[in-house]
Amino acid sequence: MSLRIVLTHVYAWPEVRRGGERYLHEVAAGLQAAGHRVSILSTSPTPSRGNVDGVDVRYLRRRHALQGRFGAQSDEVCFAAEALARLGLRRIDVWHALGTADAAAAALAGIVRPLRSVFTDLGITSRSWRKHRGDHRLYEFAARRVDEYICLSDAAARSVRADYGRDAHVLGGGVDLQVFHPSEPRNSTPALLFTSDASEPRKNFPLLLEAVAILAGRGREVELWLAGPGDPTPALASAPVAARDAVIRLGVGALVDLPRLYARAWATVLPSRGEAFGIVVVESLACGTPVVTLDDAGPAELVSPGIGATGAATPEALADACERALDLATDPETAERCRAAAEPHDWRRGVVPRLERIYCGS
Repeated sequence: MSLRIVLTHVYAWPEVRRGGERYLHEVAAGLQAAGHRVSILSTSPTPSRGNVDGVDVRYLRRRHALQGRFGAQSDEVCFAAEALARLGLRRIDVWHALGTADAAAAALAGIVRPLRSVFTDLGITSRSWRKHRGDHRLYEFAARRVDEYICLSDAAARSVRADYGRDAHVLGGGVDLQVFHPSEPRNSTPALLFTSDASEPRKNFPLLLEAVAILAGRGREVELWLAGPGDPTPALASAPVAARDAVIRLGVGALVDLPRLYARAWATVLPSRGEAFGIVVVESLACGTPVVTLDDAGPAELVSPGIGATGAATPEALADACERALDLATDPETAERCRAAAEPHDWRRGVVPRLERIYCGS
């Protein structure tokens, strides 16, 4: 059965280059490829229309009213109000929201008319964090009234169940296995790939620099490839010389360049804390490259022996995990194991069929 589906999120790729914005467009493309009628509603500094991955996108003008009441979430609340005005009477079957305020709007629309309201929580929600946000009452309404609540990992779902008593589906992000696949020989020098935001404290780039310095002290020759957003200069300025010497700054580049980078790297490192998921982890695995994460939250759930390593949030433990992953890269069977681990996350064969069942309440 073909469904009329609208996905909403206040920000969109590539204006904001984060995993949640990637999820917005890629899940939309997967749903459309499955035969559904899909559109996206988002915002930008100026209103416009576009098409991303074959899916129509309407960008509303981003507004920042009511800052005194909603603070940093004022743009999300303004977007949700306008989305409700535009979608409240539109003939759609599913309103799939990726933000708190638009999830509350979807839940309200679902109360007054027949549509399925769905919320994918892109983070890890806890009451101690939520209560400090200007939109915490909107979240409580959405958590109570949205038809289907989706978390990206078991770690995220546990928090929602414990703090709010809301049951949640666990369905992580995805990867296109036709695009992300082993395609290049590994770099001649062992290379660690970091594709996250180097300026975002939660991504722990300085910790990775310390770990790389430790690897150098152990006699491990390694390059550290930076291919993500954010300015790494402040962290590099205070990093050990051995770490600075290992860094190769590749720039953000285009999304189409990522599969080749993953395939050439020896390991992809995501040393962030408090993440609900790690899209770079499944992309790296799809390209046959082992991964390194901290033993924390959603990314760690994606790592198992033979495809990567996890460690505590200390330089020594992270260096140990990187060494184990570098050793895995020399095993000719590692690429096949990594690829197999990514298969359940394929958009079309794994994620979209699960979403279809959620949309239908089964």
